[in-house]
Amino acid sequence: MENNWITIYDNSSAANIVYVSDSITDHTGWEPDEVIGKNGYYFFHPGDHASLHKVHIANVMNEKMSSMVSYRLLCKDGSYISVETVIHYCHDVLMATNFLFDENSEDHKMRANSVDEVFACLPDGSLELIGAWNDQQEKMQRSLTVRHDWVGERVAHSQELRFCLILNRFTDALSLVYISKLAYELVGLDPEKDVGRSIFEFVGERDVMTLQRQFDMAKEFDMVVRLRFDWIINKEKGLSEPVEAITSSTDDGLVVVLRLSPRLFVNDDQLKQVPT
Repeated sequence: MENNWITIYDNSSAANIVYVSDSITDHTGWEPDEVIGKNGYYFFHPGDHASLHKVHIANVMNEKMSSMVSYRLLCKDGSYISVETVIHYCHDVLMATNFLFDENSEDHKMRANSVDEVFACLPDGSLELIGAWNDQQEKMQRSLTVRHDWVGERVAHSQELRFCLILNRFTDALSLVYISKLAYELVGLDPEKDVGRSIFEFVGERDVMTLQRQFDMAKEFDMVVRLRFDWIINKEKGLSEPVEAITSSTDDGLVVVLRLSPRLFVNDDQLKQVPT
């Protein structure tokens, strides 16, 4: 790949940058410490601001697991480059994998075919919805419709609890290099003590081989891949929690966003949750 990097934005209206991986320097000239803490819109082309605001508010308020948007990004020398960003919403942050934009590349096509929605910021300032995994036109048109707004630039309504990880793609163990704070509340994963451990230490035995293959697909083909597996909370006590996740890959790491996926029992009368 070698044309990509990771960014983490907060979920405020300003989309403040809270983390960026080192490879941003190779493509934009910015050092990470020159970018972290700044308003994300500072680095977006002014002609794309309105369109990116529409995408951002929809991602945050509708808690979208995967969307992609192409736009113009400011370089340190004052020029702009065309990039596309895959965005995974994760409760209080947005995990973003960024790629140099080439609509004719196979990598672009693989990403576009595996995210839920694809948007493009056009030169005239308009926003185009290129594709969405909905077969009903009215659903596609409602993609950017939101029922909430920020209050004082912050999300004020309740949202689904999720946690996110960054994995070292260059180790067979896919060791944890970043763990968000909600991981401890949801599955007992410590954001400090568990860094460096393999993600497979927390995967049910029957799911390990499948998960390895899916991560390999994400790495090899630049795909966004959906995952379902049992997260091991305490192996000795047999405690686990079913989760579903989504992952995308860069040279700087695999990004993973996870949420709990309680098992449901279906009978003729009702859907009821079955304790795990």
